[in-house]
Amino acid sequence: MTQKKSSAILKARSASLENLFFGVEQIELNESRKILSHHIFANQYSSAIYCPSMNKILHMAGSKYQLVTNEQLIMPIYDKLKTMFGTSGFTVQCKNEDDRRFSAQFVLTDKVIQVAEKDALNAMIEVQNSYDGSLQHSMALSYFRQVCTNGMMAWKKDTQIAQRHDKDFLFSMDKILARLDALDVQLQEFRKLTERTVTSKEMEQIMDKLKEFKNHDAFPKKIIQEVPLKVHQEAEELNTAPNAWLLYNGFNYFLNHDQRIGLGMDSLERIDRNVLKVIQQELALN
Repeated sequence: MTQKKSSAILKARSASLENLFFGVEQIELNESRKILSHHIFANQYSSAIYCPSMNKILHMAGSKYQLVTNEQLIMPIYDKLKTMFGTSGFTVQCKNEDDRRFSAQFVLTDKVIQVAEKDALNAMIEVQNSYDGSLQHSMALSYFRQVCTNGMMAWKKDTQIAQRHDKDFLFSMDKILARLDALDVQLQEFRKLTERTVTSKEMEQIMDKLKEFKNHDAFPKKIIQEVPLKVHQEAEELNTAPNAWLLYNGFNYFLNHDQRIGLGMDSLERIDRNVLKVIQQELALN
């Protein structure tokens, strides 16, 4: 099947960590401003978030908005992880949405959960930021599935630390580090999913339930019928019966990799949580 490339503005692109550290300024909209000097602004706007190297306005901000650059937010966390695990103890992968919304994911090499014989996860710490105020500054523990390089977004809320753009941005990692020391507890949650086999009828019922969600909370209806095929392909590769774990990851795979889905990071995370919640409810796994 030929995939249609998305032209959505909020479609994230892969980026290096250095790519997230471009220069950005918060410029007060007063009489001495050097940009937009020939414009008049409504009273709700107090400053502009501006990238000089691209000559690009990234956001028009209100009076309480405080710019926190990616470098200010991410580098203290990066340095802490480097001290704890060494430079070879994690890999970094980043996303950039229109130079306004960002994610840096630190995949921890030695923090591994073996869900099944050929199915392992790495613990992953994700940091998010935005220059347009649409995402809070946040840090959370998530998981990275080695089989198909999926970021498992549905579990992020359990450990997420988030701040509005008018709050202090320095995070304590204590909550996340405590969870890293208790990965066996999380393994039991994953095992509940792997041990629950799923019939074709149950898959259809779950897909019908997910079709009830609307707008940016809904899994794309044009793709949803492709999920069972992905589930059966993985079941065959892993030499197991279709189960709730593979069903969740069938949906999650498309959210992570399919170029037809032109949604922002926050929408993808909500959909991923909706998928897991419906699977757990419909299969009585809560």
